[in-house]
Amino acid sequence: MIGKATDLIQNQSSRLPAFMQYERLNAGIGVVLQQFRRQEPVHAYLLTGARGLGKRTLAKVLASALFCVSENKPCGHCEACRRMYDGNEPDLLTVFSDDGSSIGVDQVRDIIQKVSQHAFGTGYRVVLIEPVEKMTVQAQNCLLKSLEEPIANVVFLLMTHELTATLGTIASRCIRVKLTPWPDDVLHETLLALGHPQESILSVLPRCGGNIGTAVEMLDESKLDHEAQLFAMEALAVSSDAAAVSLSTRLKEDKGNADAYLNAIEQNIHQALMVRTGQLDDHLLSAYPPLWQKAAQSAPVSDFNALLSAIFETRRRKAGQVNWQSNIDHLMMRLLEEHTKWQQSLA
Repeated sequence: MIGKATDLIQNQSSRLPAFMQYERLNAGIGVVLQQFRRQEPVHAYLLTGARGLGKRTLAKVLASALFCVSENKPCGHCEACRRMYDGNEPDLLTVFSDDGSSIGVDQVRDIIQKVSQHAFGTGYRVVLIEPVEKMTVQAQNCLLKSLEEPIANVVFLLMTHELTATLGTIASRCIRVKLTPWPDDVLHETLLALGHPQESILSVLPRCGGNIGTAVEMLDESKLDHEAQLFAMEALAVSSDAAAVSLSTRLKEDKGNADAYLNAIEQNIHQALMVRTGQLDDHLLSAYPPLWQKAAQSAPVSDFNALLSAIFETRRRKAGQVNWQSNIDHLMMRLLEEHTKWQQSLA
C-alpha cells in the first residue's frame, strides 16, 4: 500500500519547505543535511527505517542540497532543484525495486560504469539505490568494491527497510542515517503543508503510527472514496446520452482508479436494493437522486439485480482486456436505460 507514497516530493518542488521538517526528526539527520549543504558529503550513506518513513524523499532532499545553487539549500525553486524533483537531473542515477523484484549485478555494474564517467554538471554525481536488501549477493559484492575504492565526487545514498538483510560489509562502509516515526506535531505540519485538509489529518494521525507514507496513503484513499461517491451519485442521476458519454469519458481518463468508482456505484445500487427489500431504512437514501428514492419504494427488485449484474459484467470485461472505453460506455448507457424506464413507469 505504501508504495504509492514512496516519493512524497515527486513533482511537488514548490512544497519542498514542508520537508525541512526532517531536521526535527533527530539530530543525526540535521548533521548529515549540513554536510550536503556545505558540499562535504562522505562517499556513502545508508538510510534505514521502516517502509513509508520517507527515506527516498530524504535522499532527494539531500541530493538537491548538493546540487542547489541558492544560498538556502535546498531551495526547491532553482533550476537544479526542479530538475531533481522532475526526474530530469542527469547526475542523479537511481535503481529502485518498487515491484519487489531483485536488483541484479548487471544493474549495479551499469550504474558504476556511468558514475565513473564525467559528470554532466560541474560537481557531484549521486546514486540512489532502494531497497538494498533486494540486491542479489553478487550485486551487493559488486557495489562493495565501489564503496571500498570510492570514486571522487560520487555519493551513494542507499536505503533499506530491513537492516539485518543488508551485508554487514556494506553497512560498515556507510554513514548510517536512521529514520524514526514522525512526532504527531511534525507530521501534522507536514501534511498541512502538502495541502491535506485539517479534519482529514486529525482522523489519520492516531492510526498511522507516525508513518508519513501510511498517513498519505490513508488521506489519498479517503479523498478517492469521496470522489468515487460523488461520481456514483452522478452516474445514478444520468438522464441523457450526453451526460452518459461525459461520465464514461471521465472514468476513462482515470482508469487507474476504475475499481474504486465501480465499487462506489455497486455499493450505492446495493444499498438501494436493501431499502427496497425492507432491510435498511429509506433515510439512508437522502443523498440519492429523487428518482432513485422513488424507485427504492416501488421499482421491481429485478431492476436493481439487473444493474448489479451489469456492474459484475463490467468488471469481467475489464479483466478480460475488453476495450475500456467501450466497456464503461456500455455501463453508463445501461444506467441511462433504467433511469429512462423509471421516469416513465414511476411517474
